Amino acid sequence: MSASSAACTVITVTAPTASVPTVQVGTVPLGVYVGAGSPGRLHDFARSTGAKPSLASDYLPRTEGWAGMVEARALERYLGPWTASGYRLVLGVPLLPTRDGRVQGTLAQGARGRYDAEFTTLAKTLLSYGEGDAVLRLGWEFNGTWYPWSVSDQSDATDFAAYFRNVVTTMRAVAHTSFRFVWNPNAGPSPMPASAAYPGDAYVDYVGLDLYDQVWGLPQDPVLAWPVYQTEANGLSWLASFAHAHHKALSIPEWGVTVRPDGHGLGDDPLFVARMAQWISGHPVAFTSYFAFDAPDGMHDLLDRRFTKSLRAFDLSFAASRPALLEDRSG
Repeated sequence: MSASSAACTVITVTAPTASVPTVQVGTVPLGVYVGAGSPGRLHDFARSTGAKPSLASDYLPRTEGWAGMVEARALERYLGPWTASGYRLVLGVPLLPTRDGRVQGTLAQGARGRYDAEFTTLAKTLLSYGEGDAVLRLGWEFNGTWYPWSVSDQSDATDFAAYFRNVVTTMRAVAHTSFRFVWNPNAGPSPMPASAAYPGDAYVDYVGLDLYDQVWGLPQDPVLAWPVYQTEANGLSWLASFAHAHHKALSIPEWGVTVRPDGHGLGDDPLFVARMAQWISGHPVAFTSYFAFDAPDGMHDLLDRRFTKSLRAFDLSFAASRPALLEDRSG
C-alpha cells in the first residue's frame, strides 16, 4: 500500500488538559525498547502504561565483532528470549561492528560486497530463531557522528547507499524470509544531508526518523522546541515530505523524553509526548517505537519517577490503542 493510501486511524481528540492536547492513537502498531532480550520488561511496561505493543524493539550487538553479531550461537541471549514472546522484532542492525574497540571494516568495503557472506549468515540466523519477518534498521542514525558507519561526506554517502543495497539484496535472497528494511536517519542537522545516502526505493520499505526532546541553541522550553523538531534539517516535516515523494510509509523507530547528563534534554515533557501522539496520528506512520530505557547518553524510561507527567501523557494517548500488527504499508 502506498503512503498516500495508508493513513492511520485517529480515535478521538479531546480538549487540551493543562495546555497539553490529548490525542488517542488508534491502530498504529506500537513498539517499545526496554533493554536487550527482555520480554518480561516489555510485559511490565504494557501493564504499567495500559499500552498494547505488538512490536519489540531491540538491537544486535555492535561491540562483539562480526561473529558476535551474526552467528546463531552468539545471538542466543539476544534473540532467544523473543522467540515465543508474541512480539514482532524491530532490530537495529550495525553495519560496522567493533571488537576490542576497533572497527571491523569500512563502508567502502561494504559497498564492494566484502560483508555479503556475513549478512547471509545473519539472515539464516534470524530465520532459525523464527524472526524471518523481522523489521531491520540497517545502520540506523547514519547521519550522526557517533557510530562507525557515520556518513560525513559525499564519498561516505555513496558507499553507505551501495552497502545498504548489498545487504538488502543479500538478505532477501535467503529463502523463506520476508524481512522489511528501514532507512533510518536521526533528526537534526548533520554533516551531510540524509538524502545523499538514500539507497533507492527498491531497497527501502520504510523511511524512519529517530527523535528525542533535546535541544541546543535555544531556551530549554518545550513550547519553543516543538516547532524546531518539525522544521529542522531531517525533521518531522522533512520526513513526511521525503517519504511521500518516494511513495513510502514512514516510521518513528526511536523517540522519547530525555534527561541528559549535559543538560540538553527537556526532562519530564508531557507536551512532547502529546505532540508526538498528535503527529503520529495525523500521518501515514507504519509503526512507532518508544525508547523506554536509560542509556549512557540519557534517561528515557517512562516508569522512572523523573517522568510522572510524561507517563500520564503517554497513558492518555497510547493506553487506548488497540493491539495492531505491522502491515506492509510500503510503496
